[in-house]
Parts: sequence; C-alpha cells; structure tokens
Amino acid sequence: MPEATLLVMGSTASTPWGRDQIRRLSTQARQRGLRLLGADTQDNLAAAGSEQPPMDETVSLDVHDVRACRAWAADNRGRIVAAATIRELSVLPTAWVARDLGLVGNDPEAVLRIRRKDECRQRLRQAGFPQPLTAECHDVREAERFLRETGTGPWVVKPRDGLAGIGVTVVNGSDDLAGAVAKFDTLPAAMKPLGRPHSFLVETYVEGDEYSAEGVVTGGRPQVLALTRKGKGEGFVETSHRMPAGLDPATDAAAREAVERALTTVGITHGVFHVEFWVTASGIVLGELHDRGGGDFIHALVEHVRPGLTLYGMLLDDLLGRPPQPVPPATRAACAQFVLAPPGRLRSVHGWDEVAAHPSVIASHLQLAVGDTVPEAADSYTRPAVFVVGTDSPKDLDDLVSSLSARVVFETVKQEGSG
Repeated sequence: MPEATLLVMGSTASTPWGRDQIRRLSTQARQRGLRLLGADTQDNLAAAGSEQPPMDETVSLDVHDVRACRAWAADNRGRIVAAATIRELSVLPTAWVARDLGLVGNDPEAVLRIRRKDECRQRLRQAGFPQPLTAECHDVREAERFLRETGTGPWVVKPRDGLAGIGVTVVNGSDDLAGAVAKFDTLPAAMKPLGRPHSFLVETYVEGDEYSAEGVVTGGRPQVLALTRKGKGEGFVETSHRMPAGLDPATDAAAREAVERALTTVGITHGVFHVEFWVTASGIVLGELHDRGGGDFIHALVEHVRPGLTLYGMLLDDLLGRPPQPVPPATRAACAQFVLAPPGRLRSVHGWDEVAAHPSVIASHLQLAVGDTVPEAADSYTRPAVFVVGTDSPKDLDDLVSSLSARVVFETVKQEGSG
C-alpha cells in the first residue's frame, strides 16, 4: 500500500518566515505519519538552497497556474491524502487540486471570491458588515470618477489581486492617481505570476488602528487563536506584530466574532487563516481575508503564545478527518520586530549578532550584507532585518523589544542619484 502523502504546493520560500512555515508544516506532517511531496516551479526548485526544508520527493509544477495544476492532478490520483500551501498565489490552485483529487478542501469559488477583494467586500457588505466603498477601475479616468463620487478622501489604490502591500498607495486627490497607477508597471518579482493587473481597486480610506486575526477552520468552523496588533511605518509597510493585541475584552470579543462570521459568510470551510481588521470609532471594520497564514513570523507568534499548539497540525488533522486536539490556552507573549535602515549603500551593521543571540529571540534574519544597497522600505520584501522575541509575560515584552531594537544600528552612505 503506498504511503500516505501530503502534497505541499509551493515547497520553497524566498523569505525566512516562509521557510519557517514550511519547516513547521513538514515537521507536524511527519509527526502524523505523512510523507511529503513538494511541488514548485522549476526556477524555484533550482534556486532553492540548503536553508529550504527538505521534502521526501519533489515535482516541477507551476503551482501558480490552475490549469497546469489540474492537468497534473488528473495523472496523480491515489496516494495523496491532503494538499496544503503556505503561499498566497498557490491557494486557488491548491483548492482545485484538492477538488480534482477528491480531497478535503475549500470550494475554489470561495477562494477566488476572497482573492478578488472587491467581490469579497461586496459579499460582506450584503451580509451587514461595515466595509469601505470600493470600485474596480481600468484607468485613471474611472478612478477619478470614483473620487468625485465618494467625498473628500483620502483613498487607497491597490491591485485587485495582490499581496504583501505591493503596489498599494494612499492618494489625497486626482493629482496623485497617475503616480499610483504607474506602480503597476514595475511590480517586483513576487507579483510576476499574476502579470500586470488588468484592473485595480480604489477604496475609501478607513481611519483606525490596524490588527489581524489568526486561526484555523476545523470541522467547518473558524476558530480565532490570536489577535495581532500591527505596527506601521511609512505608507503600508508593517514594522511589527505583537501578541497579545492588548484590546479591551469587549473589543477583543467583537473582533473574534466578526472574523469567524465573515469567513463563514464568504464560504471558507478549511485552512489556516489571516484576517485583517481595523478598530474604528464606530466598531470593527474587516479588511482583507486570507485563506493562508500570515507572513512575518506570525505563525511563530501564535505557537509561542499557546505553548504546545501545533498550528499546521490542527490544519492537517482537519484535512485528514481526525478528531481535533484540545487547544492550549494563551499564556505567553511574542513580537516580530522589523528594523529599518536609511536608504543607501550599507557600510556597517552594529549590534545585530548580540540581538540574534539573545535568549528570548526565537528567530532572526538579516537579509543585507555590507556593500549591499539598502532600498526605501516600500513593502514586505524591502525591510532589511527582523527578529522575533518570545516572553513568558506580556508585561516584559515591550521593554525588551525596544531595548533590542535600539542596539541595532545600520550605517549607510547615500549613493549618487539617490534621494
């Protein structure tokens, strides 16, 4: 009898948190007696270095292309018992593969609904959730019309189908639209599988503090495991994620209820989820819904604050039809902190080794070396360093994170032609 195999769609990762997600998924799958079949593009498999978590077997497959994945699934029935992904652009192909192989998974239409942010907002709005006004636009003229019809601004311009804050701009009026739309011509490699957007979204701006909810759908029921408070830099660059979020009990409960009800409303029945929301003067306003875990080591925060929790183990038990395990209580605190640097050529880094070696630091990554060019931090892929701190008590967390952040100093030299 062939071994029970988990298909990991997108089995390599370009970010340290993505590699850590795959490592934890792999470990928790093997603890459940599963063999790992990793699928990824030929380019990604060729570029994968020694830091990538090993699979038992790999296959070259365009894991971003629904048609290619469905063709592969038609020839590979029988041994695969579950399919999972950590990668945003592989969520929809994974749903189709699961359906074609007769496995447990989400309805592809529900997955597509939450990827198309305007359709998701419309579904939530119809169900009574407060949502920003949104328009799908194909050119600047259509965007200008939306601005005229929706008050005094500001507004947000973003790809209809994007990720990681790439291509997102706040505009204050029509004069800003051309520059915002021009960003879609120079999107980074992470967006390459999607190509240049044929349309984009313009939304009314939501005033409020930003948070996210992390959890797993088990037995068809979404279960929020943690709320995360976000720290923000310029624009939409996220600089920290903290658990616990520090919300008062009533707001905490309202956020959890809204997130769980929203996921059910849009038809998500399986998977790890990451849902963004704002706390506003008038209550909870939901942002984007994702049927995959959050980036930036958020998964590591969830597992740290609930000692003994296996986030991907919960997912796998649900996909395999196994009884859910008791969820350990949240007793600890954790924070993922990004350290930014002034743009220019990196001349030196001080304090990093000391921070990375601190006993409370559970993960760290410095992606630049001396001599590299430090770009302006514009999205999730252009932040130079991150460390993750875990403590036994929330009261110890903030002072420790501040102290460690202050020890890291980047010295850069302005390059000719830079700002």
